[in-house]
Amino acid sequence: MPNPHRLLFLAAALASSLAGAQPYKWVDAQGRTHYGDRPPAEAKARPVTAAINTYTGTPVLNAAGKPAALREGLVIYTTPTCGYCTAAKAHMGRRGIPYTERDVTTSESYQREFRQKGGRGVPLIVAGSQTLNGYSAESLDALLKGAGY
Repeated sequence: MPNPHRLLFLAAALASSLAGAQPYKWVDAQGRTHYGDRPPAEAKARPVTAAINTYTGTPVLNAAGKPAALREGLVIYTTPTCGYCTAAKAHMGRRGIPYTERDVTTSESYQREFRQKGGRGVPLIVAGSQTLNGYSAESLDALLKGAGY
C-alpha cells in the first residue's frame, strides 16, 4: 500500500503546478510585504510581472549604504505550513542575513535538491557544504558562524 503522506505530498505538488506559477504581491495586517504564488484568501494581492528576490528578511547594506552582495549558498527549504521554517526565516531576518527560500511543495527540482542534500524534514538550511535539518536558534547560529556569517 502506498505511503499516505507521500501521496498527499505528491497531490499538493501536482495541484500547485497545475495552478500556474503566477507570482503575487500582498501586504499583511502588520504592514509586511509578501510575495508568493498563493496569496491568502483575505489578502488583496496583485500579480507581479517582474522577477522577485526570494529574500524576505531585513535588507543588508554595505558601508556605502548600498545593498550588500549576497553570499552564495545560503538556502532554506520550506513548506508553507511549517512553523519552524517561519521561525528560522525570522531568525535570519533579525540578524540581517540574506537567504534564498525554496518551497519544496512548488517545484519538483526543489524537491530533488532537498532529497540530494539529505533533507528529512523542513526546514533544511544549507550554508555552503554545511546543512541543518530542523531549527533551533542555537544550532542555526552555529551553522551560520561556521559558514562565516
